[in-house]
Amino acid sequence: MKKASLSALFGLAVVVSCEKKQENHTEHITTEQTAADHHSEHADEAKSEEHADVSANLELDNGKKWKTNTEMLPFIQEQERLIKGYDSDKGDYKKLAADLTSANEKLIKSCTMTGKSHEVLHAWLTNHMNTIQQLAKTNNKAEAEKLTEALEHSMESYHHYFE
Repeated sequence: MKKASLSALFGLAVVVSCEKKQENHTEHITTEQTAADHHSEHADEAKSEEHADVSANLELDNGKKWKTNTEMLPFIQEQERLIKGYDSDKGDYKKLAADLTSANEKLIKSCTMTGKSHEVLHAWLTNHMNTIQQLAKTNNKAEAEKLTEALEHSMESYHHYFE
């Protein structure tokens, strides 16, 4: 329950943080912030399920990849470098999770995307961040290996939908 609540709030923070840069979304932000402040644990669960369903919105742009803005690319590339360079036999998966979280924070701050491409990016990013959060919380090396594999697949998914 706690994991779902934290994931929901982190996902909400991403949406709010990115959308704050878009003046035409201020009403949505206020609604989201109010909901986050006033909902019970059950509402947090529903929000988590809503974010989990966001992955269903991953789609190409009429058969073509979406463009990621240039300000965000270094942070996507940093995450990819960290994931590819991670050695599960010798690496510290807690440090990997911390480094990926830091790169994600920079990615979110650099977000200026709008419209459908922005929505699709958030569909990918929400699942990606949830996997990083799970990696940060696990104390099981076997689970950490599965989660790092999931992060590799997440980056493959990013490249399938974005350029």
